Amino acid sequence: MKNLPCLFLLGLCLACLFARAAETRIELGGELNARWLTPEAGWSGRAVLILHGFASDSEGPADAQRRLAEALATRGIASLRVNFRGEGDPARTAIESTFDGRLADTETARAWLLAQPGVNPARLGIFGWSLGGATALGSAGAHPDWFRAMVLWSSVTGDAHAVMSGGGLAAAAAQAEATGTGTCEIAGWKTVTLRRAFFDSFRGVDLDAALARHVGKFLSVRGSADYLPPREAEILKLAKGRPAEAILIGGADHIFNVFEPDSGHFNHAVRVTVDWLDREL
Repeated sequence: MKNLPCLFLLGLCLACLFARAAETRIELGGELNARWLTPEAGWSGRAVLILHGFASDSEGPADAQRRLAEALATRGIASLRVNFRGEGDPARTAIESTFDGRLADTETARAWLLAQPGVNPARLGIFGWSLGGATALGSAGAHPDWFRAMVLWSSVTGDAHAVMSGGGLAAAAAQAEATGTGTCEIAGWKTVTLRRAFFDSFRGVDLDAALARHVGKFLSVRGSADYLPPREAEILKLAKGRPAEAILIGGADHIFNVFEPDSGHFNHAVRVTVDWLDREL
């Protein structure tokens, strides 16, 4: 019986922990779905669209995007993590998405977000990781007044077709051009099949020009060991909104070493992102 007060306090603490945020799976039509996470208390209507990278899903590697969403909720910021059509499944190997499809899905997700009770349309943000960053740029460039703030992690920038048909995707792009489909091994994860339409959808997409049209606040976070070259010094000159900032995390790779928690790089990326959005959104 002596332990009853302690057990009660433990239960109360656990209840507070799990009541911090409530998550719901949202069906947005066809294959398009998302995860909607809202703070249980202290929500002022701020919300962020979270866009995943190439061949990934709403959770992200090692549940990274879910963990980001949970961290945002502790600051009173809701989030909607999108699963793109033709792509949003970590086990999926036949990638059937296109850049245009990603932009359309982002538009659908934003419309759903705006229809939710409590959401403040003037305090919407967008977050994109890698190809999700390119998608965020494309969406914000096409609709400059949609988002108060944009955060990119390890984003594709510049000539989207050159990036998405080069590097590790070059052989798959050439194969798809010749035969209609190409395969690419993502080291340590899976081999994916890509259609010619995927690569063609990036032709003519200038992500630098898209950023120049975005009028909201801007933050880019990248690791110094990212396989994509850091162009933050260049792209910050294009950003019209203020503040426009960049954070380079020394030693971090494209996914901020999320599978190596002792490095601290992923937690660093989350911390600076959440602090910035809490301040600027």
